[in-house]
Amino acid sequence: MATLERDKLNTLISALRRFNQFDTKMQVSTMLTILEVAAANMDKRPIAVQDLEQKIGMLSGTASRNAYYWADGHKDMKGGHEMVDVKISTVDRRRRELSLTSKGKAFIESIIGDTHGATKGVEVSS
Repeated sequence: MATLERDKLNTLISALRRFNQFDTKMQVSTMLTILEVAAANMDKRPIAVQDLEQKIGMLSGTASRNAYYWADGHKDMKGGHEMVDVKISTVDRRRRELSLTSKGKAFIESIIGDTHGATKGVEVSS
């Protein structure tokens, strides 16, 4: 395998290891949830649970559980990491708008730093 391809693979492995620190059985859709919220926040565009359903291809209940996993927890799964803030939309009370908390921003920055060879220390605990 070419060096550049191996470097890209190492980058992906490094990012996945950060998620593995939370839960060794974490599903890809759970990882994608916080990454989609981070991408929307970086682009300064709103994102809601309903948007995650479409972007990631999840059912409504799964999208909601994944959002609350990164927020303040959900009774059906581990979580309560306080990395995502969930607020009721002022325009449509059925929508739950999502944004990264400062802890969530630090986690995403640590992943980005890790993938660029940086070593930023962000304590992650469950």
